[in-house]
Amino acid sequence: MKTNRRAFIALGAAAATGLVRGQSAEIRRRVQKKDPDPLRDVAPVTDAELEAAIKTLEETTLRDEEARAAAYPVIQRAIDRMEFDVSFKDAIREASPAKKVAAALAKFPVLRWYDRAFDRVAEQLVSTKVEGDRPAIWYLYNMGLVVKTKSCTFGIDICHRKAPALAQHLDFLLTTHNHGDHYNMPLHKKMGALKKPVLSNFFLLRGWYCREMEKTFKIKDVTIHCTAADHNKQLPWAVTTYEVVCGEGPGAFSIFHSGDCNRADHLKPHGKPDIFFGHCAIGLDFMEAAKNTMPAGMYVPLHHQELGHLGGPWRCVAYEDEPLKIVRALRDAGYKSFMPVWGDRIV
Repeated sequence: MKTNRRAFIALGAAAATGLVRGQSAEIRRRVQKKDPDPLRDVAPVTDAELEAAIKTLEETTLRDEEARAAAYPVIQRAIDRMEFDVSFKDAIREASPAKKVAAALAKFPVLRWYDRAFDRVAEQLVSTKVEGDRPAIWYLYNMGLVVKTKSCTFGIDICHRKAPALAQHLDFLLTTHNHGDHYNMPLHKKMGALKKPVLSNFFLLRGWYCREMEKTFKIKDVTIHCTAADHNKQLPWAVTTYEVVCGEGPGAFSIFHSGDCNRADHLKPHGKPDIFFGHCAIGLDFMEAAKNTMPAGMYVPLHHQELGHLGGPWRCVAYEDEPLKIVRALRDAGYKSFMPVWGDRIV
């Protein structure tokens, strides 16, 4: 299927109306009924509570769910309190004036973690030395990953107001589709200016634009298999999924990132990925994928706590809703699965 850039962007705008399963059912019910105070039962979070919760998440790993259990609801309350105030968006826009960002960070302290997570990943990215075929993989925000192999560093679906600072460290960048919660245009442009590859189906960088149903690229010792997939019924074939094979030979490590793909039957790995990343609330059936189309060594649901989707039925997804339910169901069925938080090192 071929679609010109203007038509594809129009399709992206249409997807804003797509219903994504959210969380906090009681809050959604109140919003839909125009309750004047839908957050009346959401207790405020003190700075001390929030800092303790963030500290717990920063000092533990994605494998320490029991230790993190008490922190999840504190973070969720802090995010829920942001729902009816759009000023926080000044802290996640790449071009916002410093005063507005500072005001948003002061009003919504949970956003400090958003920035701290980026700084933590950027610092570890520089200090980490990778030896062998197993890469280091960090979760940044939303569906964003930063990956460092023994030969190169790359990002997938990087969306963060500080993202342009990564350009000097990345050898290439992969973007699954043209929705603003999956990319940062200043980063794209900076990568282009540095003549570094940006693979996408909408950013028209010479030699790297990909709208084919299937295509393969090779960058250093990394092989990237691209396939097209549905985002939803309104956006067929709008997402490019990436199977990234790091290294060569029997020891190569394979990562499969499906972006906002909502169909398990559209996942088409060439081999058995070591790790699979998928959207936890777009309709993708992780169990069906694990059984039939995605024989991965580990399954990681992402796209929870995406701050661009606050309010109404498009709400960001709480930790204890879809992502942890997916993780627990997969584990009960004998699969390996974990849920990361911002700034986590996954591998």
